[in-house]
Amino acid sequence: MQFHVPGQKAAYWAHIPWQTAVDAPGAGQMRHLKDLMLSRPYQERVPDQALIVDNGQRYDRVAATRGDRYAMAYSYSGKPFRVQMGRIGGGRVRAAWYDPRTGKTQPIGSFPNRGQQLFTPPGTAMPGNDWVLLLDSAD
Repeated sequence: MQFHVPGQKAAYWAHIPWQTAVDAPGAGQMRHLKDLMLSRPYQERVPDQALIVDNGQRYDRVAATRGDRYAMAYSYSGKPFRVQMGRIGGGRVRAAWYDPRTGKTQPIGSFPNRGQQLFTPPGTAMPGNDWVLLLDSAD
């Protein structure tokens, strides 16, 4: 997140020189972010925080974006959150969890594309248990 140089004041608790940090697991996981972002039509994507009902604060806030027939919602803490369905096309959506640490996707199921739907990320809710909810129009 920064180019930390020993002996200079660091932000966000950085303590590893940037020359070493480029080989850290998080740096290598950036390829998963790129793959995810390019897996859906990029040019139609817009931020859409209205997808998330009663969004949390700070680290519990869920960041959301969508295209015409897909949506993505990123949770840093892995706490359950509600999605306002119907903001993408189609009568049903396929849902899956995307693991940004591994780049693997776990299907959840198919849901009606209306009303509100609670989604609970895998694992224990805690800082760093981050997941991306993927919603794709099923019809």
